[in-house]
Amino acid sequence: MTDLERHLGVRLLTRTTRRITLTEAGAAHFNFCQRVIQETEEQETSLKRMQKEPAGSLKILAPKSLTTLALGDAIASFAAAYPHLNINLMLDDLSFRNYDFIERGFDVAVHTTPVRESSLVARKIANLHWLLCASPNYLKQHDEPRRPRDLARHQCLVHINSDPSDLLVLRKAALEALGIAILPLYCVKEDLKSGALREVLTHFPIPVHPLSLVFSPGKPTPQKIRSLGDFLVDWFRKHPIPQ
Repeated sequence: MTDLERHLGVRLLTRTTRRITLTEAGAAHFNFCQRVIQETEEQETSLKRMQKEPAGSLKILAPKSLTTLALGDAIASFAAAYPHLNINLMLDDLSFRNYDFIERGFDVAVHTTPVRESSLVARKIANLHWLLCASPNYLKQHDEPRRPRDLARHQCLVHINSDPSDLLVLRKAALEALGIAILPLYCVKEDLKSGALREVLTHFPIPVHPLSLVFSPGKPTPQKIRSLGDFLVDWFRKHPIPQ
C-alpha cells in the first residue's frame, strides 16, 4: 500500500495506533478499482457466454444468385434461431483473391467452388450440381453435341471469373438461344421443368462442386461461425439444393 501511495502521489489511508481509515482519495480510488474489477468480470462472462451462445455481430458475404435462389431462406431461418446475433449479409461477387472478404471486414464468405488458399478454413455445407444446358431453339439451329469434343464447334457461354458466383446473366443468355452454358442446377431447375432449357451431354456429368463456408483459421473457432456452419449443414440436409 505504501508503494501504491508513492506511485499515485497521494495518501490513501489514515493510520493511527487504533484503526486504519480511507482518506477521500483512498475512497475514490477504492470505488474506481471496484468498477474496474466488476467490468472485467462482466467482460469475461460475456466472452465465455459467446463461446456457448452466439452473440454480437456476424458479417457474411455470399454470391447473389445462390443467395437469391437457394441460400436466402437458410440465412433468414438462422437469424430467427439466434436473436442475439446481429447478422449483416452482403450479396456480392467474390473477388479473385479468396481472402479479400477478410480484408473487407467480413467474418465468413460462402464459396461455390473449391478454395485453394491455404491460409483459410473451408467447411463444406452442401453439394452443388452443375450441368451443360441450352435452349431448344439453339439446339434446333445447331447439331446437338454428342461428346465433349463437339463443344469446340459450339457457342459456349462461360464465366471468366474463377469463382462463378453470379450466373443469372449466363442463364438469360442460354434462354435467348445464344449458346450452351454450364450452370448450377439450382439456377435452372425451373427452366428444365418448363422445357425452356435442355440438358446436353447427359452421359458426361460435371463433377459436383462443394458449397463451402470459408473463414480465417484460429482456435477455437468463434461459436457464431461454428453455429452458422452447423445450422447450414443441417438446413441443406433437410432442404437439399436441387440435384
